[in-house]
Amino acid sequence: MGCAQSRKNEECSMISCEIKYLLPELVQAIKLGQQCIYSEESPIKLTPVKEIGGIFCKLENLLPTGSVKMRAIYHMLYRLHQKKRHKGMDQMNLVICSSGNAAMACIECLKLLKQEKKQEISGDQNISEFLQDDTPTDPGLSADINYQQLSSKIKPYQLLGQLIIFCKHLNEIHSFNDLPNVQVINSQLNKPDIEIEAFKYAQDHGYDYIDLLNDVDVFGGYATIGFEIDQWQILTKTKIDYLFVTLKSGALIAAIAFYLKYIALTQMKIIGVMLYGSTRSESTICSHIIEGFIDEIIFVSTQDVEKAQCELAKAEEIAEFNSAIAYAGCKKTQYKNSLVVLSGSNIPVSDLSKLVSKYQ
Repeated sequence: MGCAQSRKNEECSMISCEIKYLLPELVQAIKLGQQCIYSEESPIKLTPVKEIGGIFCKLENLLPTGSVKMRAIYHMLYRLHQKKRHKGMDQMNLVICSSGNAAMACIECLKLLKQEKKQEISGDQNISEFLQDDTPTDPGLSADINYQQLSSKIKPYQLLGQLIIFCKHLNEIHSFNDLPNVQVINSQLNKPDIEIEAFKYAQDHGYDYIDLLNDVDVFGGYATIGFEIDQWQILTKTKIDYLFVTLKSGALIAAIAFYLKYIALTQMKIIGVMLYGSTRSESTICSHIIEGFIDEIIFVSTQDVEKAQCELAKAEEIAEFNSAIAYAGCKKTQYKNSLVVLSGSNIPVSDLSKLVSKYQ
């Protein structure tokens, strides 16, 4: 116990003064995130790589909408909905700056929350009818029947509120044409200026702005990946020495690293992988955590990433470019006992076919 406590103190000293005041809030967000997982955990699969004997991959690309952003956004919107209901409000009007994955995750989460609301109403009605009806029936069966009838009436485009999407151009694999509650505002500005424009729009209209970099509930959602990796190691008796995560905005890797090193107290090395020439967005929460808990940052080339996409495709795993950056970094280092977080699979089939042909 003393050893664990000394490790805890050591890790705490690694956090900058600017972030220490947020520690209770971050830990609470992680606890709430573990109670608010909307689906089964993503699997971990061994991908054969001859040079190093195999790479374990955490398949976040299999989540709904094919992106890890579902974890963060569902937790964020679930918590936001709870706060609004506490104030007597039910609908959620949201603004987001996104070219695809985050926007799709928002839409899917608003659908899920709409369905949960309908199920909740249905459950209340079933209880009320059962209390008033003296007929000897099976309430469980009745609830199942009513739930099935209700589910069949839920239209796929029904959302709990509306969503305004700001972007320069949408990813070609995403389409929002059949969603009347979704509005896309195209902008000719650069991404930082589009974010400012979107935030101002939200303020002017009284909407909630989806900030994926500085929201503790987003952090708590991503941190559930760290929890699942830690539990998987225990259950399977598999030791992971190195964890590779694409380092772009930093929110994903910061949350995972914080959980594994501050909460779980593991000795795992956390390695961020970036593309040569790229710079990461600075954010108040994530940047300070990255400085304290990430062990190494390595860089890979575009060719490295494309080859990684092809190798994953041959192993029947689809990874979009940003997702494959982490895998390319793992291949480059050739560290054994490694695990890669594959964060997304949204790539057009035609583009992937061209890549495979290019590197055959």
